[in-house]
Amino acid sequence: MTSQDISGPHTDRPAPPAPNDLNSATDSGTAAAPGGVTDGMTDGIALGPVQFLRMLDQIPVAVMMLDAATLRISYINETSKQTLDQIRDLLPVPVENLIGANVDIFHKNPAHQRALLADPGNLPHRARIRLGDEILDLLISSITGLEGDYIGPMLTWSLVTAQVKAEERIVQLACFDTLTGLKNRSAFFDDLSATLDKIRQAENPQVHALLFVDLDGFKFVNDTYGHATGDLMLKTVADVLRDICDTYGASLGRIGGDEFAVLVPSTSVETIDIMTRKVIGTLERPFTLPQGLQHQIGASIGVAYSPEHGVDPTLLLSRADMALYAAKGAGKGTARVFMPEMEVRLQMRGNLEGMLREAFAERRDLFVFYQPIIDLKTGNVVSREALLRWYDPVQGWISPADFIPVAEETGLIYELDEFVLSTACAEAAKWEDEVTVAVNVSAACLGLNRLPAAVSRALEQSGLPGARLNVEVTETALMQGGADALRDLQAIRALGVAICLDDFGTGFSSLAHLRSFPFDKIKIDGSFVRDGDTRADCDAIVSALAQLGATLGVDTVAEGVETSQQHQRIKAEGCTQAQGFLFGHPLPGGMDVNRVNELVAGRPGAGGMGHPIP
Repeated sequence: MTSQDISGPHTDRPAPPAPNDLNSATDSGTAAAPGGVTDGMTDGIALGPVQFLRMLDQIPVAVMMLDAATLRISYINETSKQTLDQIRDLLPVPVENLIGANVDIFHKNPAHQRALLADPGNLPHRARIRLGDEILDLLISSITGLEGDYIGPMLTWSLVTAQVKAEERIVQLACFDTLTGLKNRSAFFDDLSATLDKIRQAENPQVHALLFVDLDGFKFVNDTYGHATGDLMLKTVADVLRDICDTYGASLGRIGGDEFAVLVPSTSVETIDIMTRKVIGTLERPFTLPQGLQHQIGASIGVAYSPEHGVDPTLLLSRADMALYAAKGAGKGTARVFMPEMEVRLQMRGNLEGMLREAFAERRDLFVFYQPIIDLKTGNVVSREALLRWYDPVQGWISPADFIPVAEETGLIYELDEFVLSTACAEAAKWEDEVTVAVNVSAACLGLNRLPAAVSRALEQSGLPGARLNVEVTETALMQGGADALRDLQAIRALGVAICLDDFGTGFSSLAHLRSFPFDKIKIDGSFVRDGDTRADCDAIVSALAQLGATLGVDTVAEGVETSQQHQRIKAEGCTQAQGFLFGHPLPGGMDVNRVNELVAGRPGAGGMGHPIP
């Protein structure tokens, strides 16, 4: 059986040893041979042939000696025989017949082997060869006589199969993701750095693209069906991405829980557009889960190009991440390419975070407004929704669409939600009409086992009965919170609080959400009410959701009602309640009215800019 050399290129001359470099010399001396020879480490102390061979037979190192002229094996010590006996089935000749056999039989390229061993100037030389499933580590040294004459090569060797497998395992763990087999973040970063180095040095560099792929709705799979199912889905996603990347000659890595990175070399904007559409289109197809169910996720992608958007790996990764953030903000299931204004917006968000933290710490100009919800049969107010508003002395009224995402990302949303809860409950406890108050809680707060305690605290401190509080959650909150979110909702329901499903019909709308928890009310997103004026499909959706609510025995609230025409339409379609500017704008609570009026009017000393309240 011939062997496969896996040691890499051979060195022509001895070189200083280097870690893990098995082609470098590690033996700068010579070893003794029969007939009165020296090892170069003494002052010429000669050993007799019998003494020398007995010494070699007793050392725990496998040794072979070769005839210099014929390169035939002339001697095998006892350790060699014992070690060779372990792999006798892989040897080209029986162990007993190795004496006199040419060492060529161990090498797949005899001509190269002969040229190497015939010239003592090539020695010492180190290599690893593969013999079947086993790997042998060889060190070939030159044996010289007392007069310096070349006697022949001597091989010391050992079986290192287990060691090599351990080394390979270490490399695998260090560079590859254990679940998907893809490169991990560190290895992908190294590849990206090497590629960008070449781009920096090139006179006319070709366009390369860095893609960040993030799965939409994956947390729901993990939390609902378990991590084992989530892992299987990640493996499937990795296989899908690997197949697509192979088509484009791209490098792929897993850089986070459900985040993947792709480096596409020598490409174009048009090619990347096609590739991202293919990735999104493929990943939005339903996956068949082990339970036999089908579940649909999705993907959002951020793209940055080099050298256009940078040749520094950290900067390029950051800009691809900014583009991914923009893709998710655009509604998910889409791709966005980095643009400089994204960086500006990010800086503005950073400034906004500092302003918001300061305002919250000082409780300065943070208000809870209330918008009425009316009964469509009687026209009476049956509830009011609590809405957070913020006024900044420099920028004026800041839209919740701007500051709520910042609060969610920075963790400040927990304190803000508790602030709204406690303020709204205290205000509602003073209402003479004793209607309910609705408080929308952030998706980031649900499923952490802290919201039930916050609700209980707000009710106890205000004295408001639980039956007069409605907690509103979105489908996004259910998707992100999974089973933990449902446990939070059950604990809140146990306090006598009604639970409402907000903005139904948008995002990952699914009837499964209505089955997962007995909601007391369904709020239909205002976009369907607004677009129902001109689109029959939106009108049909409102009608279908109203009928669904009636079947389930729960109220349906049409949001965003602004005209009499919309009012009449949703009433005819069967909605039971409505909310919108037609029935009333959000207004501050009693103790905040004077301060808000000052700010709206822009009175001196109030810091008002006269901006409208968002």
